[in-house]
Amino acid sequence: MSYYLQATFSRGELDPELVTRPDLELFRAALAECENFITLKRGGFRRRGGTRYVGEVRDSGAGAWLMPFEFGSGQNYMLEAGNHYFRVYTSVGRVVSVEVSTPYSLSVLPDLKFVQSTDTLFVTGGGIRPHAIKRYGETSWAIEPMDFHDGPYLEVNISSTSLTPAGKGNPVPTMTSNTAPSGVVTSSGALADAYRVFNGDPDKVILSTGGIGWVAYQFPVNVVIDGYMLQAPSDNGKNDDMPAQWAIDASSDGNTWSVLDTQDAEADWASSEWRSYSFPNKTAYNFYRFRFNKGGGSTSDDAAIAQLVFHQAASDQTPFDLTASNTGGINGGDGFGSSDVGRHIRLRGSDGFWRWAKIDSVSSSTVVKVRLYGQSLIDTFAMGIWRLGSWSDRTGWPGAVGWHKNRLAFASTATEPQTVWESQTDDFTNFAVSQPLVASNAVSVGILSGQVNRINWLNDDDDLLAGTSKAVRAIGRATSQDPFGPENVDQKPETNFGANGIQPIKVGSVLLYFGRYGTDMRELAYDLQADGRVSQSVSETQSHLFRTGITGACYQQYPDSIIWPWDRQGKAIGFTYEREQQVFGMHRHGFGGVVECMAVIPGDGFDEVWMIVRRVIGGQTKRYIEVMQKPFVGGLIEDAWHLDCALRYDHTPVNTVSGLDHLEGMDVILYADGSDYEGTVSGGTVSLPNGRTASKILIGLDVTARAKTLPPPVNAQDGASVGRKMTVDEAKISVFETGVLRVGAETTHVDAQIFYRAGDTYGEPASLRTGVVEADVDLRWEDGGQLVFEASGGKPCTVLAVNYNLSMEP
Repeated sequence: MSYYLQATFSRGELDPELVTRPDLELFRAALAECENFITLKRGGFRRRGGTRYVGEVRDSGAGAWLMPFEFGSGQNYMLEAGNHYFRVYTSVGRVVSVEVSTPYSLSVLPDLKFVQSTDTLFVTGGGIRPHAIKRYGETSWAIEPMDFHDGPYLEVNISSTSLTPAGKGNPVPTMTSNTAPSGVVTSSGALADAYRVFNGDPDKVILSTGGIGWVAYQFPVNVVIDGYMLQAPSDNGKNDDMPAQWAIDASSDGNTWSVLDTQDAEADWASSEWRSYSFPNKTAYNFYRFRFNKGGGSTSDDAAIAQLVFHQAASDQTPFDLTASNTGGINGGDGFGSSDVGRHIRLRGSDGFWRWAKIDSVSSSTVVKVRLYGQSLIDTFAMGIWRLGSWSDRTGWPGAVGWHKNRLAFASTATEPQTVWESQTDDFTNFAVSQPLVASNAVSVGILSGQVNRINWLNDDDDLLAGTSKAVRAIGRATSQDPFGPENVDQKPETNFGANGIQPIKVGSVLLYFGRYGTDMRELAYDLQADGRVSQSVSETQSHLFRTGITGACYQQYPDSIIWPWDRQGKAIGFTYEREQQVFGMHRHGFGGVVECMAVIPGDGFDEVWMIVRRVIGGQTKRYIEVMQKPFVGGLIEDAWHLDCALRYDHTPVNTVSGLDHLEGMDVILYADGSDYEGTVSGGTVSLPNGRTASKILIGLDVTARAKTLPPPVNAQDGASVGRKMTVDEAKISVFETGVLRVGAETTHVDAQIFYRAGDTYGEPASLRTGVVEADVDLRWEDGGQLVFEASGGKPCTVLAVNYNLSMEP
């Protein structure tokens, strides 16, 4: 006879194929089974918390999905997203007045990816245009399609097709006098030829014989102007007549003016040079004025310009025709179609500058109506250099989204599955690039590989990590000396172990993701010897838990650092993960139903795991939103919460509790003032037996937690113990704050080990036990020395270590 001590269970449940591998170092820290117990970072195992019933999804027959929304300052929400709607919950329940329509059908919800910035959740996926869910207040929510600016775009057209515009985006006609063909041109010197500023001719127009003056245009109707271009005279290099400082003013009556834009130190103009300027404006005015000083160079004489071209805000424009010479280069030669509505087009004008337009409607395969953004065209010549937008109903919408260096990044459309697009810095919907390029411009990069591997997810790190079906690749700076941007970008492979579509989880500096088929979990971490990131499996020794394939996962950082995947059969897996302490413990969890979704938001002192559980209640299928409760760690025994789908009554003593319609017809446990009673819910109510009363009553479904030790890895005198018959007569079990524990064998029975002791108050529950419990167990020789631990009902249970005497056949 010998004693065997197991002082840690931090490796959790071991794959059954490894039960005869006592040579493995992890064997002495593992279990043969671990269900509804959580393995702790410090070595023991504890009953998981039960779940609190929050509410039923809108349509129990269809289902729903969960989307966390962390607004900050303790204002955290969980969104119930169902078939074309979402509803809002807080920790105390549903915000009843909020239900918002969405474009998302139930089938695409698991494929959605989302990231958050303060009060906005950016959502993409499902083949649908990216949307933004916005919180305006506790009861004011909305979802809006994201309105992108200037791109992104496909490659430049290389076909013979040219595009000819019927408009220029400039609301000022080509003027032939100060009053013709329409509108009125005025100037500070009442010049008869001031109209030449607007006649499309690059010749010099002297607006003042000094350095100060103005020229204005009065529209026949109010117009919204949000940009303008200036051209220097062709001889400006000789006399430097261009103003260096000016303002753009606007007025509704010609008397009271508002300043829309100012510029200073605009010197060193080259002959015939164009410069463009934009400003935010949504107000329509009748008068617009270019008011300048510091004109005429150093002598401040003969201040002059060549042209002033206004841009009418696109939302204020009447869409005009853009006609293609043929269908070549447009949608594979098919030409324009109805799915191109809303698509961007980038156009290079005759002045060499790029503008962009948005398709308002489609007239034919070669004609679309557009609105022009940014700046006006200077003419209506045909343009052979153009680019179609990357995103549309025709080409597809991004399937992944993430953050990277203060940019919003998207990836993976139907036509460009390996491309990543990053917005301008701190301007999350702007995908424009300037002339010349600057580091803050938008970035577009294609993942280079020998195969077409769709990007399944993006994750922010120093580099942007992109998970594809065959590899994980990193997008970052090509050279470390310069900032990341369109001229300093590179992509490289990190590992050739691919990933599925489940969003990965970042724990410290380590990224945990799921393999291509969802049957393994891998960590991507920096390795000093390899001088780079290395991917290795963290589920190999618990591979049996992943065989059916993982469909989703979330991370509960506090209190126990647990990753919560769930599989295709609706079973949840807890993974206690603390890499620095070599804690990799997995445990199974059954919630009395099918887990369809889990998500995490911060709670009161711990991270709350929310879930949607499909249950059969009274013969009917119900889908409930429930929140896992904090495991019991200290406090009063009656405060423990280890029942599922439960609600708590906490008030004056009563015998009967109502409001339990969600458990109608179910056998339940009434955990009343720290003691367990059985009951059946009828008419939404349940009563304590024999007229008993209690002031704190938790009513819910019973949960049995179960753990089983591995065969003891001890050696016989003549060799290894594998296959030898063993038996245990006595076990010394170290417990902590435990109110219930049964110990025994698989083939015989398990016996309760927590009893009333001398000094316990009559009529009160037995005191929680902390210390060593001596258990007499009845094992057969065929049991192989494996002990079974069970706990059910409402009381807590934590096991820290087991020391048992072991007898083994010779």
